Amino acid sequence: MKKIQICATVCFVMTALTVYLHLNWNTFRLSQGYFPTRGTTYLTEEVMRYGLVIVPSLCANANKSRVSLNHAHKVYSLGEQIQVQVDLYDLYGNRKLTGGDFLRVWMENPETAASVSCLVSDHNNGSYTALLRAVWSGSATIKAFIATRREEVVLNYMIYQQHGSLWTILAEFRTNNLTDATACSVRQENSLRTNEWCNFTNENNGDSLYCKKSKIKQLTCDTWSHSFSANGMSFLLNDTERSIIGLSVAALKQDVLQSSVRVSVGGGPKGVKLASPSTPCNALPAEMTWRRTSPNGFFHQNKWQSLLCTDTLPRTIDAYRQCLKGRTLWLHGDSTSNQFKGALHSILRFPSHTDGHVPVTDTDLIHNFSISWHAHELPFYHGARHYKRSTNQAQHIMMDRLPNTTKDIVVLYMYVHFLLVHPDVFRRHVQRLVPSVRNLLERAPNVTIAVRGPHAFFRSMHGMLSYWGHLYIDIWHQEFASMQDKIVYVDFWDLTMAKPSQNFHPQTNTVNEMVHNMMSLLCFRK
Repeated sequence: MKKIQICATVCFVMTALTVYLHLNWNTFRLSQGYFPTRGTTYLTEEVMRYGLVIVPSLCANANKSRVSLNHAHKVYSLGEQIQVQVDLYDLYGNRKLTGGDFLRVWMENPETAASVSCLVSDHNNGSYTALLRAVWSGSATIKAFIATRREEVVLNYMIYQQHGSLWTILAEFRTNNLTDATACSVRQENSLRTNEWCNFTNENNGDSLYCKKSKIKQLTCDTWSHSFSANGMSFLLNDTERSIIGLSVAALKQDVLQSSVRVSVGGGPKGVKLASPSTPCNALPAEMTWRRTSPNGFFHQNKWQSLLCTDTLPRTIDAYRQCLKGRTLWLHGDSTSNQFKGALHSILRFPSHTDGHVPVTDTDLIHNFSISWHAHELPFYHGARHYKRSTNQAQHIMMDRLPNTTKDIVVLYMYVHFLLVHPDVFRRHVQRLVPSVRNLLERAPNVTIAVRGPHAFFRSMHGMLSYWGHLYIDIWHQEFASMQDKIVYVDFWDLTMAKPSQNFHPQTNTVNEMVHNMMSLLCFRK
């Protein structure tokens, strides 16, 4: 009887703690020293660990939620701040009492192909404040979108904790006529049975990777030859969890709030836009690129207008060729960095030999420059195609091989594939870049190094959420804090918040603007 009472007391305390954290997550976050960055908060590990996964009908609902102006007037001056409030409600019209939902709020004018994103502050009671800036004159409509619900984030984290990753990487072993494939993980799943795992950390350039040993005796660990992946969740979820995972896979329009706000902006003839600062982008001090100013730009006539600097790089083949002459542009990473390579081939009009995830360096012999792409180290989810082990290579290995005389442009980038594993894995991989970057800067004075930050997208694929990009931005800033005066940070968050992609692969016209923004910062850098 006494044991039953103790058990009941423990269960009551744990339930009370869970409910407390669910309702008071921001108080707990602030007590741990976490404060909003760029106006956006993200849930802490403690909250995600004890959060509740509730039925979809109790999650934020776009049809019931609304956006409204915080001030009565609807006419603003060019450059003025516009403040709106978003209040979230569930399917039954009940006010949400917790924060943690990831909202996108933007202002647009389709007539001038103009759009701008903004900061969104979470009041942790179902209410959010968005601060926009009037960057063009004329009319504008302010809209809001529920990009990721709190419950999705909590469920994702639960899966990270239980399974190590959302998808599964597989190692293929080959010898003679024998083949077999086993599941891999960035952590050793059962520390008490180490003899059942191949430790491929060394083969993965020093980053953790473990794969189950084959049951075929002849297929030893050293016969690992290829990698591929199951692009989807292979473990069981209950009905509620499947419904939550499916929320951000549904149609895009489903999560755009039905209510919107129309405003007018004066300050000149229709279509006048806010001017950029006079500093050329290639003369903008590197440390300034790391500052978290938002919005850092906006779209007008479908062209990205920076609010950090003036773009002085002509959008011409000759300008790009002169920038790259005698250099290699390293765009290692994943398929979204391969999109950059494809865009540059289109602009520069020279052949590409890209073949899926196979590493490639293409050279324009006439104009003397190269563009290189290489898949980063595992975790990397190749899909059904089987790739050789040599396909994946850590970016720090590539930097260590560059000569002291290099004048190359190195763009460091990791993002999409790390959305499938615990954020701590991403941090460890970023940390491994730091010594190589510092060494390269010291021994190769003519090298140009940039960090490409995360981008936003708004429909996930089997649980893949750009929500984690907020945290990854912080990790890049924290780990490279001592070198920000020497490295350019290429910030694409506001650009892809202003013109979003449904898929994690941005649309072609968006990629072209991202590429030109990057080139304007890195070419002929002073």
